[in-house]
Amino acid sequence: MPQAEISICNQSLQPYVGQTAAQVRSQLDLRAMGFKTSQTPIQTTESLSYTIFRDINIPMGTPNISQSILMGAPMPTTSNGGYNIEMKCHIWFDLKGEIVQDIRYTGRAC
Repeated sequence: MPQAEISICNQSLQPYVGQTAAQVRSQLDLRAMGFKTSQTPIQTTESLSYTIFRDINIPMGTPNISQSILMGAPMPTTSNGGYNIEMKCHIWFDLKGEIVQDIRYTGRAC
C-alpha cells in the first residue's frame, strides 16, 4: 500500500480505538473505503484482523534501447511483459477484554 493510502487508512481507523470488537465488525467497511479485502475478519481473544489485498505489476527484464533515426541518440522504449502478484496487508486490532487497544499493520502491501 502506498504511504498515502496507509495514512488515510490509519486516520480512518484510529476512531475505533476504545470501541468493542463487535462495534468494529459492524461499522468497519474497508471495501467502501476502496480496499480489496478478504470476506470476513478473523477474531481471537487477543485480536481482530482484516486482510487487504493489493495487485502489483512486476515488470520483467530491462527496458530495450533503440536507436533514434532522427536524433542519432539512444532512446529507451518499454519492454513488454511482466506479471501481476497479489500482496497482502494485515490490519490487527489488538484487543483487551473485547476492547480495541491499538492498531497494527503487517505485510508487504502495507
